[in-house]
Amino acid sequence: MHIVIMGCGRVGSALAQTLEQQGHTVAVVDQDPTAFRRLGASFGGRRVTGVGFDQDTLREAGIEDAGAFAAVSSGDNSNII
Repeated sequence: MHIVIMGCGRVGSALAQTLEQQGHTVAVVDQDPTAFRRLGASFGGRRVTGVGFDQDTLREAGIEDAGAFAAVSSGDNSNII
């Protein structure tokens, strides 16, 4: 299953790594490109820099093929959207 994760903090990066290890394809979206360092060099998923509720950003992350979306950014208002 393809999964899109919004937020690459401690929770988002750990979730992305776990899901990828379980055989899922994963795309992580974050506004801060330096946040992707938390994923480590072995992460094979997509890293998408942008706003996690922007339609173009979500399309770039493969939302149209996703079976799940996790909103785990540090902003509650963004997560609700």
